[in-house]
Amino acid sequence: MPHTPRLCIDSRTAVELPQTGILTQELVDQLVAANGEEGASEWIQKHRTVLLSHPGQVFSGQLRRYETKRKIGTSPLYWLWEKEFVKTAGISFFHRFRAIDQMNAACPIMTLTTVLPPRKKLPFFITRRPNQYFCVPSEKDLEFLHQKYQIAKERIFIAKPSIRRFLHFQELPKAEKPVALFLVGEKENPSQLARLLKVVKSRFPHLENKVIVMKNKDVLGPKVWAGLLSNAELCFYLTTKPFDWGTLALETLFYKIPTIFNEENAGLREMLPQSGLTLTKFLVEHPEREILLRETEKAHQKLKASGAFEPLALAIQYREIYEKIEPGN
Repeated sequence: MPHTPRLCIDSRTAVELPQTGILTQELVDQLVAANGEEGASEWIQKHRTVLLSHPGQVFSGQLRRYETKRKIGTSPLYWLWEKEFVKTAGISFFHRFRAIDQMNAACPIMTLTTVLPPRKKLPFFITRRPNQYFCVPSEKDLEFLHQKYQIAKERIFIAKPSIRRFLHFQELPKAEKPVALFLVGEKENPSQLARLLKVVKSRFPHLENKVIVMKNKDVLGPKVWAGLLSNAELCFYLTTKPFDWGTLALETLFYKIPTIFNEENAGLREMLPQSGLTLTKFLVEHPEREILLRETEKAHQKLKASGAFEPLALAIQYREIYEKIEPGN
């Protein structure tokens, strides 16, 4: 007798990779919130979705869970563990979130891997199997997977980045001290950052420079993040790694905070192709605050029109992706 199809979402990156793992947390919460709404997935509505999580992780709803203390790995031992989990859990569709350098071979069942930036460096190769699909945040990332790792384009989906749903219900507290916020990755070039800090201090002396290393999960929660944004008059999003989802940059623009981003960030560049908020323009043209505010308003309106600010944007996109991979469930 055939098993009832079941989807498992591996949510462990929400705690293992705080900077990019917020995407994992947000998708689960949106899928639950969308139940009965436009973005509803039949996997959720028919109670066919389970989570693979670490003990203590908190999510919306009451999805059934399989808990483990085992962290995501790339060793043959880890692959055997994952293969055994798929078998014993009785799932038929596995949705993983993986840094591209943690992408071990897919299990025998249908697998969708949402690709995240490398933890260390890009791998030499990626194992390709006929049951394996990928999801990336930009056309450039799709082309990169196709050209560098020979993954067929029809096996790669694009989900446009968006903000987290809680922002629609989160009022910013009263500002206390104006700051220039610098959102950096774990291995940002220290000399380049030091030069940028100096430039900003000379041009906006009333702003206190505040550097936030995005691997620190404590600053990404709703309360602390809202406190940071309430004081931010200027923001710099400096991540340039491939497969970056740019969530935090979109959120600062949601609140109309002038946000300067590196044009090498493919996702943001594709969403804001003619923006005057790129790092190069900031360093070369020295725009005044009034110009930055005008460019920010343009970016805000463009992102709003694209759907990046919709509260169920991820749920709607992934519902469609799930349907294309496993139709009729």
